[in-house]
Amino acid sequence: MTQDSIDAKIGSYAPDFRLRATNGGELALSDYRGRANVVLFFIREYT
Repeated sequence: MTQDSIDAKIGSYAPDFRLRATNGGELALSDYRGRANVVLFFIREYT
């Protein structure tokens, strides 16, 4: 597994990515662009 590095700067947009939603669909960070706040919650282990 490789990990790409990014050059993040204050005020710049976060890189877009897609994640599987709990309902089986997908969500993209860009779907929420323009909203005041976005909270991401990652579960380390799910059983």
